[in-house]
Amino acid sequence: MTDSSDPLAEKHERNREQRRAEVERWVTYIQENPPDVWGPQLNTLIESQLEAARESGVSAEQRERVEQAGREWAEEERET
Repeated sequence: MTDSSDPLAEKHERNREQRRAEVERWVTYIQENPPDVWGPQLNTLIESQLEAARESGVSAEQRERVEQAGREWAEEERET
């Protein structure tokens, strides 16, 4: 639960809700369409994300900090 008097907490909650809604939309899409329709779309998205990551110039240390933050966030989400 977030403190509703905290504007940053409210923003994070809205972002979380938006991400959840997008995931649900994607699940519906892949359930309603065959893999040969959504598969190439997903591959294009992943390839573009990988390319952007390669070109970002992020150091190994920065990447590890981000990965650790992601693991911590996921753990917090499981606890709520």
